[in-house]
Amino acid sequence: MNYVLFFLSAHQLFRTLFLLIIDYTLRNVVWMRGGLKDRDEGMSATISTILMVVLAIGIAMVLWSVFMAYPSILHHPVYIASEAKAEEVIQPGGLSMQVVGFTIREAEPFHFVGQAPPIAGKEVLIKVISPDGRTLYPTPFLSGGAMEGRTLYIYPNSTGYSGHCDYIVSDTAPQGKLKPFTLGTWVVQLIDTEANLLISSDDRARITSGTTSYALAGGTPGGDVWRTDCSPLGYTVNGNPVAGFAGAPMNMSYLSFDGNDWLAYADDPTLKYTGDLTISLWLNPLNVNSWKQVIGKGLQTPVGGGVVEDKNYDLYLINQKVYFEWDDRVTNTHYHIMTDNNVVTANNWQYVNLIVEGGDPKIYVNGVSQSFSYYQSNVPGNSLITNPSLIPDIRLKDNQYPLTMGKQASVSYPFPYSGDIGSFALYNRGLTEGEITENYQTYSA
Repeated sequence: MNYVLFFLSAHQLFRTLFLLIIDYTLRNVVWMRGGLKDRDEGMSATISTILMVVLAIGIAMVLWSVFMAYPSILHHPVYIASEAKAEEVIQPGGLSMQVVGFTIREAEPFHFVGQAPPIAGKEVLIKVISPDGRTLYPTPFLSGGAMEGRTLYIYPNSTGYSGHCDYIVSDTAPQGKLKPFTLGTWVVQLIDTEANLLISSDDRARITSGTTSYALAGGTPGGDVWRTDCSPLGYTVNGNPVAGFAGAPMNMSYLSFDGNDWLAYADDPTLKYTGDLTISLWLNPLNVNSWKQVIGKGLQTPVGGGVVEDKNYDLYLINQKVYFEWDDRVTNTHYHIMTDNNVVTANNWQYVNLIVEGGDPKIYVNGVSQSFSYYQSNVPGNSLITNPSLIPDIRLKDNQYPLTMGKQASVSYPFPYSGDIGSFALYNRGLTEGEITENYQTYSA
């Protein structure tokens, strides 16, 4: 569009409208005065002057509003010709993996937001949209010099203290073990930050080897816990849990509970499950000689001489065993499963997975599948189900209660947890044995 012509047209339009209005007004004034024959020349000159001032102010206001709303009118966007595609990289052990590659074919001088010096040219924001709906802003780790001609690698920060929304863009291929990419089309966008102008949007990076989905929610207790879309989950802290960090080889942040501490995450769609579920977490119990609730979503209330359970899911340590309980959403019957053997120990980090898939449960500790039994009771070990025909499908029952970590939501029987809890995640699917093994080997959830 020719903006000069646009504003000239606007000027002519406003001037014509003003003159017509004044002429109409003056004609009516003359008519009302009984047909004065001549207009006062002095007054006409004054009115003309006022008109021109008003028009000048009006045009200035129009120009200002347009330029403020569309700064790109006055801004020359940086030129960048680029290409996104899946790139194969070699992982430790010689296995190949796909990451997002981004080649700068031609470009005027530019640098990324957050890039360390030396930098040159205009500032550009890189934005990545994943197939599962996450909006990512990779942290640049780039050497100095011109960007033109470089192939950049976009990949997850796979250290133990990073989340699934933490990505890197680098001009060197990743060296260590990476978290897998989600399958599908990854979109890479470049944004001119000065004009807030989209420079390019490339959807040619198609990952065909990776994971079907990330966790709906996950992170570090007491730290950053994210939904799949990278928005944070809010929580409240009760007591005084202490944050810590496990060094190499784990490199994992954790939260220590002393039996008087717990966290409460407000009810959220990413925390409630009625179908498949995986609870994936790292824990280091201080002792294993009592009942301890690790994580759960539900409420236990006293009624008469007993209690009423309303549980979506609850995971405990019962002495050295893993215990999981739920309420059937159809019959409201309370069930639990518990490992047949002692599988957890005190003062050691362990990786625990509770899986519900197609109505069937599985329990893994340190990547090893554990045998368990079914019970129709809220008391561990009571009412063992021995008839195979009576073993229930797990039909999880939704509720509106917070997710608690570190104790059961109960006044009568809180069963507080003592020890450390590290990375955790909740999935709406069953993790595969391969994924569990990989998480165990890489100290992730």
